[in-house]
Amino acid sequence: MAARCLREPRRRPEALLAVATLALLCFYYFARADAVGVYSRPRGWFALTAAPLAPPLHFVAAALLLAVVPVLAARRLTGLSLTDLGLGLGRWRAGVVWVAIGVPLAVLAGRIAALSPAIRAVYPLDPALTAAPATFGGYAALQLLYFGSWEVLFRGVLLFGLRGVMGDTSSNLVQTALSVTAHFGRALNEACAAGPAGLVFGAIDLRLGSVWYVALLHWLVGVSMDWFIVTT
Repeated sequence: MAARCLREPRRRPEALLAVATLALLCFYYFARADAVGVYSRPRGWFALTAAPLAPPLHFVAAALLLAVVPVLAARRLTGLSLTDLGLGLGRWRAGVVWVAIGVPLAVLAGRIAALSPAIRAVYPLDPALTAAPATFGGYAALQLLYFGSWEVLFRGVLLFGLRGVMGDTSSNLVQTALSVTAHFGRALNEACAAGPAGLVFGAIDLRLGSVWYVALLHWLVGVSMDWFIVTT
């Protein structure tokens, strides 16, 4: 019995939450492609975050802070494998079906989002795309780092990492709640949409046993949205 217990992964939900919180804090304040500030009539505007990074550096920073560091920490702190964290292929045949169903819905969601003035005030994160749409392909490829890293943190490290001690429903609620707060500073409609989207994405990931299929669809929503903003 003792030997079997020693082989079981260590379950430390507080450690995963601490890692995610620290990663998001660093990402929000020091690795943005834009700046978040406050305005008051006597003081004017004051930036609360560090100087914006160039978009390529922003996406690389996302990969490090939201994916590489949290995954390494989760592996060391909990003993969970990459597959345990939803970073394997899972039920890949079902995943392919979900992607096929989700592609037109993702493009539609991107089109609807692109109609919002508040969304257009924020995206694309590289304003130069408006004047140089020919560079969009490279920008879209870099965005895959960001959306993939987002899914690794919230639906990988948190959702799959917490499910062993919290269960599917509670872990999905926790990762969604943190995902919504990570949208603070974006448009209100985007932050509100992050709630139901996070729950649906989490449920699909749990069913498939992998984060990668939703990551692809999440990326497609963002890429489609940026494309419609740049070209219309």
